[in-house]
Amino acid sequence: MVIEPSKRISVVAAALSADVRTAARMAREAGFGGLQFDAVSKAFDATDLSQSGLREFSHILSSQGQQLVGLRYDVGQHGLRPGVDVDRLLWQMSKVMAAAAGLRAPLVCVEVGPLPEPPAKVAPRPKVNPDLAGLLILPPTVEAPPPQPAEATPAELAHQASVDTAMAALAQRCDQAGVTLAFRSELSSFAALLRAVQGPRCPWFAIDLDPVALLRDAWSADEVFSQIAPLIRHVRARDAAVGSDRRTKPLPIGRGDTKWDELLANLEAAGYGGVLTVDPLELTDRLAGASAGLAYLRTKGL
Repeated sequence: MVIEPSKRISVVAAALSADVRTAARMAREAGFGGLQFDAVSKAFDATDLSQSGLREFSHILSSQGQQLVGLRYDVGQHGLRPGVDVDRLLWQMSKVMAAAAGLRAPLVCVEVGPLPEPPAKVAPRPKVNPDLAGLLILPPTVEAPPPQPAEATPAELAHQASVDTAMAALAQRCDQAGVTLAFRSELSSFAALLRAVQGPRCPWFAIDLDPVALLRDAWSADEVFSQIAPLIRHVRARDAAVGSDRRTKPLPIGRGDTKWDELLANLEAAGYGGVLTVDPLELTDRLAGASAGLAYLRTKGL
């Protein structure tokens, strides 16, 4: 039985099959409305497709009633740290963006790797109010200077400079390709991600929102949305259980600690009307995880 597809819920193609045709058929039969493909994988490399290959790829998806939500790309475990071959990275990213443009993909979701954290803000000490000191006689005090955040180490400064350089160069290539890059970082806070994305002031830069990252972050969900809401261009739909140390264990959507009603309400308030892409790749049974995620999100009216 083929289920009527939900146009707002897509799935990572690798969760279904490494074969493009099979993944498109399975997505349609399951009731997904779209697919997100890894730009470069062992089974598929969008950057090597010829013009006829790009057309054939698009035809395969459209024949199954599937939209291409976008491509995914991971810059690697070292991210944009000093020592990374930035020229090679930019060359590869240019190929990915060219493929996305050729496929008329709306965006490329980029795992940008570890980012330097912004200096922690130091809360000022409360002033002693003589009116609240009772009958105690307080000696006159000299106003202490406000506390200053810890200075960045040379390694942190070098990392930040490397990120700034790479992101500025990527911004130029986005302008040339006309492709949006939606960034996320498994190993960094939303504060670090926001600083990296906003640095070049590039209109093509956006954020790929990960609910599991919300569970790990020091910011509350309200704080995150107050900062990044206008930048959200894609939602990576997945779930997890979170421990006291903020470590997470992957679980099917709806069975973890994500507050989906609150998350969806925040997305609606932010004016986000885009796609949520179910990503069950960290689950043992990917197919079951994809189906469970779709079923749960449908109960929320998507």
